[in-house]
Amino acid sequence: MSPEELDDLLLKGIEAAEKGYIHSAQVFLGQVAEHRKSPELHSYLAYCLAKGQGRNHSAAKTCLESIKREPNNSLHYLLLGRILLLSGSKGKAIDTFRRGLRIEANQLIVNELRDLGVRKPAIMKSLKRNHPINRLLGKTFDFLHIR
Repeated sequence: MSPEELDDLLLKGIEAAEKGYIHSAQVFLGQVAEHRKSPELHSYLAYCLAKGQGRNHSAAKTCLESIKREPNNSLHYLLLGRILLLSGSKGKAIDTFRRGLRIEANQLIVNELRDLGVRKPAIMKSLKRNHPINRLLGKTFDFLHIR
């Protein structure tokens, strides 16, 4: 296969993964993986593995290896965060997304965080989040547009 064809298949695979067509993405990315090895490709394949087959642990491990190879690529943090969300680790996923944003302003990460609806910190940190005083102050501050 020519490099142009591989690039086209890679783009099709990434687009399919982003749209949620996991089986198609695995087919396209698998064809590219036969000829080319890159951390980005491995991260997308790992995401497809987690989303399609539920193998979250091995997928997260693969993304962590990709992060070790390319620590300044926010795409790995995006995909690892998505895998962590699939496994039910919302807090870890949010931390991972935020680490990715510290590297570069990736709009896909911003979209993920926005969709998650990250909560604002409690007004009185010494009290629990669901304490009536915190709830009342939070609603009051939101009404007055203070925070």
